[in-house]
Amino acid sequence: MSSLRGKTVLVTGASSGIGHAAALEFARRGANLVIGARRADLLDAVAAECRALGVECTPVVADVTSRDDCRILIAAAPRIDVLVNNAGFAIFDAFESARPEDLEAMMQTNYFGAVWCAQAVLPQMLDRGAGTIVNVASIVGLMGYARMGGYCATKFAMIGFSEALRDEVLGRGVRVAMVCPGTTDTHFFVKAERGKMPGASRLILAVRPERVARAVADAAEDGKFRRIIPWSAAAFMKLKELMPAFAHAVFRRASSMLEKGK
Repeated sequence: MSSLRGKTVLVTGASSGIGHAAALEFARRGANLVIGARRADLLDAVAAECRALGVECTPVVADVTSRDDCRILIAAAPRIDVLVNNAGFAIFDAFESARPEDLEAMMQTNYFGAVWCAQAVLPQMLDRGAGTIVNVASIVGLMGYARMGGYCATKFAMIGFSEALRDEVLGRGVRVAMVCPGTTDTHFFVKAERGKMPGASRLILAVRPERVARAVADAAEDGKFRRIIPWSAAAFMKLKELMPAFAHAVFRRASSMLEKGK
């Protein structure tokens, strides 16, 4: 396990939620930071919190759907040791009523934002033969859920991309890791949920963003390819991988019962 002290970590989507918590966790572990997001006021506040912990922190207003902005983010420091692709948002709707512009916007931010940042940072990491890319994915990238199809698609894409990239850089000094949380106790899910998530989703208790942030920092240190949190989500994903049809049937049945009981 490598120490993060003195390393430079770039976190996207750092103005709130998991990104905010991750920036603070990296700062506590002694890493200097470049943090990116679209909201300058919130980003500046996070940067101030990180500096108060004794590290350097450079806020960069950026939209990861722009390849130019991603290149600017990477260029904000002479060297990026760890890239954390965290920027993202969700809109949950049944596929039949989902707005095309919402589906496109989620894919542009959640998936292509990670791709553009990784593509911008990868040359310098390969030249050094060192570096870590941590993609904040989700359990919805491992199993599809009703009324969440657009968001699921972005996370399935991120996981496929992560697996392919890991194989490409294996043995070349660059590590690729994923953190796959279940529901997180942030405004992100409060805003997206709006009663659309399947009832059985409530059986997996939401985790605090600080818990996810620790997993992200741990992944940056040890390079372990996949972390699923909490343990209940990890157990159900194992069932899904072993018996996918059965896992989906159980989930549908539980969701139906819970939704009727509202």
